[in-house]
Amino acid sequence: MSRKCSLTGRSRMVVHRVTRRGRARAAGGVGRKVTGKHRRVQKANLQKKRVLTSGTVRTVWLSARALRSVTAGRVPGVQLR
Repeated sequence: MSRKCSLTGRSRMVVHRVTRRGRARAAGGVGRKVTGKHRRVQKANLQKKRVLTSGTVRTVWLSARALRSVTAGRVPGVQLR
């Protein structure tokens, strides 16, 4: 089972870690300069939950946002167990 939200499809996302040098203008410097950008992986906030869907109980990965929607009853046919 892949780490992917079964309702929204959220999974990992590639982002940059930005390295800077210098002093900020507000602090009396000439400004911050970017010296490097490195790729990194940012993981989604996924939780493993048991849900009841179409009469069967399954264990699925749910993102935090999808979990809030299921708890509030905004997703028809899906209930937490």
